[in-house]
Amino acid sequence: MAESRARISLKDVRASVKRMQTEGEKLVTRLRRDARVFATRSRRETVSSLLSDARKLQADLRKRAQKTIGELEARGERIVATLEERVAGVVEALVKTLNVATQKELADLRKRVDDLERRLNARSKEKEAAA
Repeated sequence: MAESRARISLKDVRASVKRMQTEGEKLVTRLRRDARVFATRSRRETVSSLLSDARKLQADLRKRAQKTIGELEARGERIVATLEERVAGVVEALVKTLNVATQKELADLRKRVDDLERRLNARSKEKEAAA
């Protein structure tokens, strides 16, 4: 399941392209309509209105780009997490087949050796004290 969330399906790409086409057509229609209206206005009003629309469009595009970047980063994080899980599984399987001690096993052995050293030191001190 994690794999299906991490990939962009062809259906999603097609839907995205279709939305872009629809939005583009709306924009062209609006530009044509506005061009007719602007032709009747004074130049100053037209330029001011165009600048205002350009600023709005710029802000809208910036918001969309930030949203898309956020979505892509989230997808990237999910892909990396999935990859890390799979690599960990492969490494674990490899370690088991190589019959190599794990970190937990090594930590347990270190603890046992430390315990044995303490016990030997304690006995050595007891023998020295008795002698």
